[in-house]
Amino acid sequence: MIVLETPRLILRHIKGSDFNELLRMNSDSVVMRYVGDGSVRNHEQMEKKLDVLISHYTRKPGLGIWATVSKDTGLFVGASGLVYYDNTPEIEIGYRMLKEYWNNCYATEASFGLLEYGFTKLKLQKIVSSAHVDNLASRRVMEKMGMTHVDDRVHYGCLQAYYEITSEKFRPVRS
Repeated sequence: MIVLETPRLILRHIKGSDFNELLRMNSDSVVMRYVGDGSVRNHEQMEKKLDVLISHYTRKPGLGIWATVSKDTGLFVGASGLVYYDNTPEIEIGYRMLKEYWNNCYATEASFGLLEYGFTKLKLQKIVSSAHVDNLASRRVMEKMGMTHVDDRVHYGCLQAYYEITSEKFRPVRS
């Protein structure tokens, strides 16, 4: 099921057939460097994670991590979505791309689409995001979206830069 489209991307429900690409992305030490403690995922861990990702679509309608696919090629370029920020009521935007698709602005494009979806379709009042304090590329994505750096906090097992944006401050990008 397609959740949303941007000029170059389709965000859709993750399927079992996405497993190999998810494993490739999450077992890459360069991609995972700033994710939690930097640990890569193995085959067994990704099998369990895939089941959790797919179960979100029915347990938390409107939220989830979605396959991020190039419209031009139909290829899986990463995963992005809106989920609960750990055990809080806040909704967090997240993104992770295969490293061969870095520097194509896919994370930024997907994130703008997710913000618009969150604020217009889900009627959220605020969306948050966080990244390892040393992950300058992710922090730049958050700043491009108009998010404000609130503070640094220990979360996901490391020191994270925590950002937020309200629906009043969000300015959609028109293609």
